[in-house]
Amino acid sequence: MTRFAGLVCCVALAASATGCVTGVGVWKRERTTMPLLVGAVVADIAVTSVIASQIQDFTAGATIGTTLAVTAVDVTIGCFLGACAPLRL
Repeated sequence: MTRFAGLVCCVALAASATGCVTGVGVWKRERTTMPLLVGAVVADIAVTSVIASQIQDFTAGATIGTTLAVTAVDVTIGCFLGACAPLRL
């Protein structure tokens, strides 16, 4: 499997398996608390990093970069749905 194909598979799998912040945004909306938001971000990072580390040709930097990119997308979508209410954004 090429590196690009691995990245595409990882992003697709991570997007379907994670989404913790988006889930909080859908579930709680403006009633989200700071500990819940932080927990969702940590869970998102943990799940995505486990998925990304399973790709054979990924270096540690590629795993970290993929994890941060997928988490950033999830946080952005979650904030649009109201999950970032504790941040007063």
